[in-house]
Amino acid sequence: MYAINHAATSLLLKKDRQAVPILPLLISTQVVELFWVVFNYLGIEHFSVSNGKLHLDFLPYSHSIFSSVLLSLISYGIIRWIIRNKPLALPFALGVLSHVALDILFHEKDIQLSPFSQTPVWGLGIISFPFLNFVLEFLYGIFCWWYFKGNTRLLAAILIFNVLDLPVMLASGESLDIFIVHPALLPTFILLQILISWYLVAKFSRT
Repeated sequence: MYAINHAATSLLLKKDRQAVPILPLLISTQVVELFWVVFNYLGIEHFSVSNGKLHLDFLPYSHSIFSSVLLSLISYGIIRWIIRNKPLALPFALGVLSHVALDILFHEKDIQLSPFSQTPVWGLGIISFPFLNFVLEFLYGIFCWWYFKGNTRLLAAILIFNVLDLPVMLASGESLDIFIVHPALLPTFILLQILISWYLVAKFSRT
């Protein structure tokens, strides 16, 4: 799932929680991806390009189910008992879990149970069918907006960002060679997407 729709998940968590600000919820839905960005910069995790396709084939530390649950529990504990922000603790923890849960639907089979076991792995592989991927993400973004009862500017931001993601979904062949030559470009691109999606959703979710 692409950045704007992970960010849109924060709208589901924000609904009926007036005391909880949107920014930490946005962070919660993407903190897993931030670890992936850092781990790629450090060479701890990596992606590959083969047969003209991009594969996120080694991300066990940031995207495993064990890591996601552990990060969620740690986040809950810190926010609930150290920061003492009870209203934020549960939705933040759920936001962390939401990332890998959604990625299992869209990724290839690259979501491991833990960093310590190569099998089993999960992923329905929707990403391999770009137009289906686009339609499902598009509808998911609209659903999050509808559930939140957002304004037209928020809807426009979600729709436009989804449309802009379509060329990335369709990219294949030689167009991906740049990531082989400059592997830091992909995590940088994703980091920029995350930051822009945070800005848009935070700005336009205000009532």
